[in-house]
Amino acid sequence: MDFALDGPIPWTHPEVALAPTVHIGGTRAEVWRSENEVARGRVSERPYALTVQPSIFDPTRAPEGKAVLWAYIHVPHGSDLDATELITRQVERFAPGFRDLILAHHSVPASSREAINPSEIGGDILGGAFTIPQAIRRPILSTAPWRTPMRGVYLASASTPPGPGVNGMAGWHAARTAVHDAGSRVTLDDLFG
Repeated sequence: MDFALDGPIPWTHPEVALAPTVHIGGTRAEVWRSENEVARGRVSERPYALTVQPSIFDPTRAPEGKAVLWAYIHVPHGSDLDATELITRQVERFAPGFRDLILAHHSVPASSREAINPSEIGGDILGGAFTIPQAIRRPILSTAPWRTPMRGVYLASASTPPGPGVNGMAGWHAARTAVHDAGSRVTLDDLFG
């Protein structure tokens, strides 16, 4: 979900305004309850929300004095829920006045995401269920799953090892594979350690 805002988010704790990524869940017990609800096929009234404030580190993302925020919550696979109100309420809990800053918003339910991006199976932004078998054979069982059958074409995403949530590592491995395939004597390790 995307928000266009009339100004910076008024976080209760000002230091949060400096964080590019903010995970909103409340107490440990609230996060557990929220995730447990999803595991049972339901949506929590106080969902664990993951948010990004890109305009704080890239001023080209919003006009001067304005801000943007994108956010998502965990929902059951294929959910058609419009999470706008749930996300707005959850951010408002930790940033009173957030709702008043909303100029526009755009939401795409999980059930529609796969049509927009086929790698988002059932609306899962992490590329589908990440099970133990998927960890070793995603997208295929191979010692170099970043290499494709097309010469010079490599994959680097949450759909390749080491999987979702390990930012940048799929790209690192794909680049190392490409450098190796090119026969270069210089490695990424030589360049970056």
